[in-house]
Amino acid sequence: MATFRPIDPFESSTYSTFLPMHFFERPPSSTWELVPLADAPHCCLWAWFKPPAAPQGVFVRIPEEAFRDPARRQPISLRGLLQTIGVDSQLVSVWTLYGTAYDAQLLANPAWDCPLPEPGASPDPSIGIYLKVLPAPAPAPAAPPTAGRMQGPLEQVFARMEADWYASLQIEQQVDAAAKQLNATLMRVNSLNRDMSPEEARGSDSQDKRDWQEARRWLRDVAARVSRFLKDHTVGMTSNAGKRHGFETIYKQHVAPRVPVEGLEQAEREFEAYRKSLQNLLNNMTSANSSAVQDGERRAQQVITRVAAKIRNSRSKRG
Repeated sequence: MATFRPIDPFESSTYSTFLPMHFFERPPSSTWELVPLADAPHCCLWAWFKPPAAPQGVFVRIPEEAFRDPARRQPISLRGLLQTIGVDSQLVSVWTLYGTAYDAQLLANPAWDCPLPEPGASPDPSIGIYLKVLPAPAPAPAAPPTAGRMQGPLEQVFARMEADWYASLQIEQQVDAAAKQLNATLMRVNSLNRDMSPEEARGSDSQDKRDWQEARRWLRDVAARVSRFLKDHTVGMTSNAGKRHGFETIYKQHVAPRVPVEGLEQAEREFEAYRKSLQNLLNNMTSANSSAVQDGERRAQQVITRVAAKIRNSRSKRG
């Protein structure tokens, strides 16, 4: 899986001087570039344009002092960030904030102006911007196109597929992490779903026992939901057992080298659907984990804790 792990700009003394220009005119960065903010030139951020893992994207890291500069009148927003790096917001397909992916098409317009939070202790302090369209270069007058160079609508199709693929790779990493978290939650939930011990049964009243049966019902329900999404991750469309391998093959054989193939428009729709399926799976896994902890695990722990307190109280009275 392609990942982008350049040297940390805050630990390096090597960087490039930023030259303002449109994103599509910009050559790929060879190192981090120090970029002055469009609305506050005295503040700078770090940008890496068109890295190998995302040739249709840019990664940004914002220093702590830029967030906290007292001279700034407005907080740093996604819109201001895009203006700074020369990217049209209408061309953004997916963006990631400290490792979490967001579909740009689902954002309401005011969301572009919301203040960006500081990364804090996030393991990935980068903001990733992935573009969905690469405009075709204007043909030079009286000069034929360079032989073998892709132009026009076909190149735009390939560019959109490439953006969807690289965004999918980022979401896949988050899905894998969510699956590990779900497995750990499922183990805890299953361990809680048990009969009361003899001592717990003796120390419980009828209401405690009814509450415990209700808690166990919740544990079974959330365990079934968690298991369903773990199965989707293992053998569903987004897994290697599903269609994932086919998408990787199409990307390597046709999208990356820009080799046309019959049914390219259908493949483009499927690439987009795959990315959206991954995002839906991630959302479902996150929701299932939250529900398992809140509705299952905590509910059961509350009953067990209450019964344990009654047992301790009974022992102290006997003592």
